[in-house]
Amino acid sequence: MMRTLNTLLVVRTSTVTNLFIYYIQKLPVMGKYVTDSIYANADLKKVISIIVFLINLLSGFVNRLVYVGLLIYLPVVGLGSDLSAEDQFKYFVHIYFLLSFVVAGVSSATILEPKREKYVAVKLMRLSPTKYMKATLVYRYVTFMVYLLPAMIIFASLLGASITESILLVASVTLWRILTEYLHLKLFDTTGMVLIKNTVIVWTVIGIGYAVAYMPLLFDLVPVTLSFLLSLPICIVLLGGGIFAVVRLSRNSNYRGAVDAATKRDDLLLDFGRMMAEAEKTSVKSKESDYALKGKHQEKIGNKVGYDYLNVLFFSRHRSLINEPVYKRMAITGAFGLVGVVVVMMLSQRSEFTAPDLGVTFPYLVFVMYLLSVGEKMSKAMFYNCDNSLLRYSFYRASASEHFRIRLIKIMSLNLRIATVLAAALTAITIVAGGEWLTKELILMWVCILSLSVFFSIHHLFMYYIFQPYTSEMNVKNPLYFVVNMCVSIASGISIVLRAPAGIFTAIIVTLTLLYLFTSLNLVRKYGSHTFRVK
Repeated sequence: MMRTLNTLLVVRTSTVTNLFIYYIQKLPVMGKYVTDSIYANADLKKVISIIVFLINLLSGFVNRLVYVGLLIYLPVVGLGSDLSAEDQFKYFVHIYFLLSFVVAGVSSATILEPKREKYVAVKLMRLSPTKYMKATLVYRYVTFMVYLLPAMIIFASLLGASITESILLVASVTLWRILTEYLHLKLFDTTGMVLIKNTVIVWTVIGIGYAVAYMPLLFDLVPVTLSFLLSLPICIVLLGGGIFAVVRLSRNSNYRGAVDAATKRDDLLLDFGRMMAEAEKTSVKSKESDYALKGKHQEKIGNKVGYDYLNVLFFSRHRSLINEPVYKRMAITGAFGLVGVVVVMMLSQRSEFTAPDLGVTFPYLVFVMYLLSVGEKMSKAMFYNCDNSLLRYSFYRASASEHFRIRLIKIMSLNLRIATVLAAALTAITIVAGGEWLTKELILMWVCILSLSVFFSIHHLFMYYIFQPYTSEMNVKNPLYFVVNMCVSIASGISIVLRAPAGIFTAIIVTLTLLYLFTSLNLVRKYGSHTFRVK
């Protein structure tokens, strides 16, 4: 088994090392100095492999710290700041139990998990499925416990838990997860069912599990999970169940069926590139029924001519593709507002409740509108359903500025709908929390959100016309496109860190939006005929 484990670690490290070199080659400036000959430089690759291995180990500890810290510890101390450390630890264990025992126990199973490494080791390198699975399971659960223990000791100790309690919590979840591995395998052997691929069951458990995990914190319910999980009978059951599963899994000599089910060559999860290409095709595919134009869709065309006619016809014939992401974002934002109103109404019953300061939300609006904007999705839809063919004609490229203006107005109208729902949701939450109508901050918030929707409409369409990143093979190939988008993302983060006052922040956003509008119209008019083309 140690030989198999060593082989797997070498394959894993080599794969990450080659990927690391590949992506270094793709970097601007630096990439041209890293040639393909580095792949054959064994000494240098050994050094890189050691670095990659150490980073991999470190990331294991960091991931567990982030998981326990962000998903469990911070919600407890944030929402339960007025509670004693003893009560906070009860909520901590309750959330930990729901997420790590229940949700992860159903949604995760190493034995049946589709994984590229599994395909390479068993199908291409012809390793024994039984030896591969036993080595993988040992490595998986030894590192699982080692990575999780420091995080649990740190955060549980902050809530007054002893070292013994932290070790018990980690040991019990490790034994439970081994037991669920065995149960997943038995379910597959008995019925042929791969539970982790049943998205309905898995996502139902995830949704209910997360809701039940955080619900006691919001409703002031004291969970009894701590006394239940650390009670002697439950510890004995988990210890017995875990040992039983370890023995059964170690004596199992036939993992062939489970490995074959997880390494089907046509499984999209094994080929990330093909999975993304298939997802791209699906995301830009229009409904056949949209091509029949009747009623108001026919009236919209009216007497339009030229590029006005072309674009109205395009948006009408792809109305489901265009409108669906907008409606989804509006629904999600509306649901967020509804949940926010209910939560604030409940929290406002507490004596220590204070009305939230609307000003603190402003820095986050940039990132939120960046996520909600549909400009990038619309650009992709326009390329694959229209421009991919028309860009081969010089007259169409020469008129780039003309159809840029028409499309910009359309995308603005779509993003403004989403922005209006978001602003209305935040207004409702503010009013329920005890805020006043028509305050200066409320008006600034509306101006800021609507301006950001215009800003990102310009941004995504401008990026499309100047960098045109899409290819006919459903790929995105333009390093500058990624770099500029990354700069915008970094700027979103900087705005959160700097936390400018609402008035100054809104003035900056409005000014930047107007400047971006003026600049983009001029640059597309000047360079669009050269940059807007098929790569």
